[in-house]
Amino acid sequence: MMRIRPALLLAASLFTLATEAAAMSPLPFFQRVERVGLLCAVDAEGGPDADLGDDALCGRAAAVLSGLLASGPAVTALAPNDARIADPGTLLLLVHATLRPDDGQGDGKRLFSVAATLQRSGSVGGAPFFMMPPQALALSGKLEESLLEQALRRLLTPLAKALHATP
Repeated sequence: MMRIRPALLLAASLFTLATEAAAMSPLPFFQRVERVGLLCAVDAEGGPDADLGDDALCGRAAAVLSGLLASGPAVTALAPNDARIADPGTLLLLVHATLRPDDGQGDGKRLFSVAATLQRSGSVGGAPFFMMPPQALALSGKLEESLLEQALRRLLTPLAKALHATP
């Protein structure tokens, strides 16, 4: 009876290791992410009075990604020069948005686009190409919160899926 217990413990630990290896992303870039840190920049005509600012974009993007990652790494908006940016456990998400008049139409419509890039300090592998395709919206009025959230959800879903596949 005593020999069976160590054998069961060994089998259980091997099963756990096999499950972790199967769940680990094949890309070293996404392995062992402890937190996702966001830095955001908005380039909008209208300056500070525009529909959306850097902090508002980061707050909304952090909320959307946190919802998509319900059981994943912590998501937080970072300030420039934050020490966590260089931490190897941080996956840095740079979110860029532009809001411009839709040139050529002259009808007052605007074009909103949002894109994101990934960076990681000390990562063994580079960031994957074309991870998150940019999103664009044609606007006839103000940028509504629901439209922004939909665009961010479409933008960030591939990242959430990649992070769910890692330990």
